[in-house]
Amino acid sequence: MPGTRWSRLLPTALLVTLALTAITVWSASDDIEAELTARAKNALADVGVSGGQVSFSGRDANLTGFPPNKAAQAMDAIQRIDGVRTVEISGDTAPPAGPVTTSGEPPSRPPPSPPPSPTPTSAKPVDKAGFQAEIDRLLAATPITFEPDTTELTADGERGALEIAKLLTDAPRELRFRITGSVATGSDRKLALNRALTVERLLERNGVKRDQAYSTQRRNSEGASGEGRRVDITAEQR
Repeated sequence: MPGTRWSRLLPTALLVTLALTAITVWSASDDIEAELTARAKNALADVGVSGGQVSFSGRDANLTGFPPNKAAQAMDAIQRIDGVRTVEISGDTAPPAGPVTTSGEPPSRPPPSPPPSPTPTSAKPVDKAGFQAEIDRLLAATPITFEPDTTELTADGERGALEIAKLLTDAPRELRFRITGSVATGSDRKLALNRALTVERLLERNGVKRDQAYSTQRRNSEGASGEGRRVDITAEQR
């Protein structure tokens, strides 16, 4: 009967339709994957990334074989392609140890720090000229000065005299040191000698041999500027 024949033909037609639809979908899927694969290849070339493979399952991308320092850059390039749905990466994607370079050259190391400079040390003088130069340096830095019209050392003056004492304790026996006191114009000339004696005694108390430092007096015509309230020390050969 006709109705029966048509009922038998319907399942066959449905199967044929489904098969044709599957073939069409499969063909379209292949076309999409091929197109996305080509786009992926171009995208990676544009950013200079190589060394790996990109495969597609439909619109889902899978990356394999990319070096760890290129993986993130490759993923970013693929994700930017129109039509890509998801991106996954397989393999070791841990960042490389140390600085990452893109030129293929090993990372440059900073130049080694130079060794610290040795702390300069002043050579001890050994002769008359050397001792005189060091005495002049110390007196220029900290003059041996006194309170006005007295034999009392100022705080700085005492500090300067002690520095001289440290130097002269190592002086050779063939050297002597003349201590000359100064006073302002019009002051008592004896004050100049007493100031020199004050320094002589301070040096002896701090290790300078008694016969190696002796005092004299001097009158200073420039005392108004304050230069007269001081003593000078001169190295001499015996």
